[in-house]
Amino acid sequence: MNLVKNKPGRFKAFSLIELMVSMGILSVLMLMLTVLLDQVQKTWRYSESRISQFREARVAFDLISKNIGQASLNTYWDLSDEDEDGLVDGYYKTSELHFITMDASSLSAGSQEAVGHAVFFQAPLGFSTNYRNLNNLFNGRGYFAAFGGDKLFRPSFVNSPERYRFRVMEFRPPAESNQVFEDGGEERNEGQPQIFDKWYKQSLDVGEGDFESHLNPLADNIILLVISPRDSLESASGSRDKAYSNIAPNYSYDSNDTAESFESFSQQVPPLLRITMIAIDEASAVRYESGTQIPTEFSTAVKGAFSNTASFTQDLQKVTDSLNANKINHKVFSSLVMLRSSKWSS
Repeated sequence: MNLVKNKPGRFKAFSLIELMVSMGILSVLMLMLTVLLDQVQKTWRYSESRISQFREARVAFDLISKNIGQASLNTYWDLSDEDEDGLVDGYYKTSELHFITMDASSLSAGSQEAVGHAVFFQAPLGFSTNYRNLNNLFNGRGYFAAFGGDKLFRPSFVNSPERYRFRVMEFRPPAESNQVFEDGGEERNEGQPQIFDKWYKQSLDVGEGDFESHLNPLADNIILLVISPRDSLESASGSRDKAYSNIAPNYSYDSNDTAESFESFSQQVPPLLRITMIAIDEASAVRYESGTQIPTEFSTAVKGAFSNTASFTQDLQKVTDSLNANKINHKVFSSLVMLRSSKWSS
């Protein structure tokens, strides 16, 4: 019997150099994947923090836009007797309601220092403290940004120091306290248009009225509210060459205005309203906190801005550039609101 010895075979395997190269490539890939995941997590956390920081501002902005869209005047034609001889001389447009936008600094809003613009109007918002299920009750409503303490708006059991912040304020008296129905007739001659200019003031000075009892903060850290009435989509576009407003070039609009230049717009709500709101985050508010005074970083940023609609885009850019220069995290909310009750005609 012949015994055949098997020759030892060759086994295929990676060499040490190949293993080292493979491990090196795998390490690089793992490092790149780790860096990528870290960047994704940071981006997600940043986006989530921005959303949460400005969630309150977004809710407030949506509420303002919704309520302003319901503003109404219920304009009608009345008889005119200009020479008071008992004979009809003609007709004029009038309304028992009122719509006005203005420079908020002209308000004396108690302990709150108003800034930017303000808007006051009447709308069927159905808010009442005495009656239920009357959803079409007319309410006076107003919005403006202000700087002040929170003593009036927090529970009595909170003993922490008063916190001074910018806030967007809502003027919200119930329907039974709607002063527009007590306004307009004191100094009016028979057959003359009524003038409504007191209902939204509600004796603004502290100690003389209940204005502050009707104020509600909607959101903190709103440094500016800009209200711009517009008469067309073209003027509302906000582009540099079309931003000018024909009906409110200086942002001020009063449905009671009897000036000849405003005659064709009188007793009408504007067809469109561009609303712009600038919010900052709480971290920036804390960083620049300066007691009872408005921080200079914010007052400087908005100083002289938004006084003429022709420079709307430039003013907005100026404010955002100033905030960026001071590394203030902020967000700009802007929307074009159509007033459904507007019956725009001359």
